[in-house]
Amino acid sequence: MPENDILPPPARQPDYASCCSQCQATLECIAFTYSPSNQQCSLKKSIGGGGNPTGDKISGYNPDKCGGFVRKDKWDIPGNDILSSPVEQPDYASCCSQCQAIFGCIAFTYSSSSYGCSLKTSIGSGGNSSDDRISGYNPDKCGGFVRKDKWDIPGNDILSSPVKRPDYASCCSKCQATSGCMAFTYSPSSQQCSLKTSIDSGINTADDTITGYLLISNIPVDAQWVQNGVTVAGGNEPGNATNQLDLPKGLFIDDDQMMVIADYYNDRIIQWKMGDTNGQIVAGKNGSGNQLNQLSGPTDVLIEKETDSLIICDWGNGRVVQWSRRSGTTQGEILIDSISCHGLAMDDQKYLYISDVGKNEVKRYRIGDKNITIVAGGNGQGDGLNQLHYPVHIFVDRQQTVYMSDNWNFRVMKWNKGAKEGIVVAGGQGEGNAPTQLSSPTGLFVDTLGTVYVADLVNYRVMRWSEGAKQGTIIVGGNGQGARENQLNYPESLSFDRHGNLYVVDSVNARVQRFSIQ
Repeated sequence: MPENDILPPPARQPDYASCCSQCQATLECIAFTYSPSNQQCSLKKSIGGGGNPTGDKISGYNPDKCGGFVRKDKWDIPGNDILSSPVEQPDYASCCSQCQAIFGCIAFTYSSSSYGCSLKTSIGSGGNSSDDRISGYNPDKCGGFVRKDKWDIPGNDILSSPVKRPDYASCCSKCQATSGCMAFTYSPSSQQCSLKTSIDSGINTADDTITGYLLISNIPVDAQWVQNGVTVAGGNEPGNATNQLDLPKGLFIDDDQMMVIADYYNDRIIQWKMGDTNGQIVAGKNGSGNQLNQLSGPTDVLIEKETDSLIICDWGNGRVVQWSRRSGTTQGEILIDSISCHGLAMDDQKYLYISDVGKNEVKRYRIGDKNITIVAGGNGQGDGLNQLHYPVHIFVDRQQTVYMSDNWNFRVMKWNKGAKEGIVVAGGQGEGNAPTQLSSPTGLFVDTLGTVYVADLVNYRVMRWSEGAKQGTIIVGGNGQGARENQLNYPESLSFDRHGNLYVVDSVNARVQRFSIQ
């Protein structure tokens, strides 16, 4: 059992039983390893990623406990599965160990009679079970929600008074099960859980209040935006200085209002704090190339919170790469090779979605796994409902519904989870500039109401299509091709912040524009 040590360095004990006795007498000790040859006894807080050793090391562990996880007997968690079917494990602790070793696993269920171990992304709507099912979960995490410690949200309450919950994860589960809940606050000392409709007016606090919130914006159906945009990145002519961009494409806005931009012609990823005049290069400082410290024409980027890393569509190199955001990182690692990646998205269960424009399909991938699944397209180039033609940008909602800008079919498609064909939700009436048409749609966003927002590239505008609508409305742009404050020149990507402000990558104008919600 590497790592997870309680008492480094190992203590000396005359035999296995004495080492076990020391573990039993030590708070938090759940497992131990013992070497008869050197009499070294190492106490562990978890069995973690244990495996076969090369020496004479012996391990002992409590099969009914798992460090850092809360255990609930006769409790089941329906849905939220990471694996297609349960795997067999000899005991609760081994099931927990597998969860700890799997990216995105926050909870698990285990049956002692069948030995079935199911890994979960969230405790979701867990409830009492009549069989021997046992659940374990990380009390400090919740899939799909961003956590902010020492942060409170005055007002915006759903309930007339807080409810009591044992931990952060249980409060989050209550929010997930409540209609309209977009955020929550939790106090570990009082165990009070307050559900919220919005994170607006959130403030720093000196007490132990923790906030969890969804990044997806809840935009009013009748929302309007100021028509003159404000430049928040670039806008100083195309170039490679840190206050410039050159044909930017992908955009990701972090919860702390940090923009991360795929700077296509500069072969780099640059991050920009709101209000700054210069950005900071965070990947690809070494010119165009295929080495691990280089990029070539990146088209999209996102932040993976759990590992604090960037995932990048390295278009020119035909690969998807991952770069740590930690200080001192000088190169990335290849996640997927030999793919015509253009767009990226990640769902609540930590599945990565990639648009492969070369094969006209959207693929799903779990980091660390070798299996890749086609979730949309894959039936050759075409305009049938089961086909795509150059799908560029993608968006995935909480139900794992995939939306894609089907660029050369001039439409936006929606593929429900497991569907064999898609549904046209915007455009699809040929190329044009009528309210029913799109011209090479690119950037895409879908809010919690199912409203589609799409960058209409060659019409130089951003359109909104309400769910089920036969035509869209222009929300910004549409004033011809140009560089004025109310104009766009090939809008490539878009995103919203948590307040509903719209950000547009104005590609040929080499800038990012913010249009404030009114």
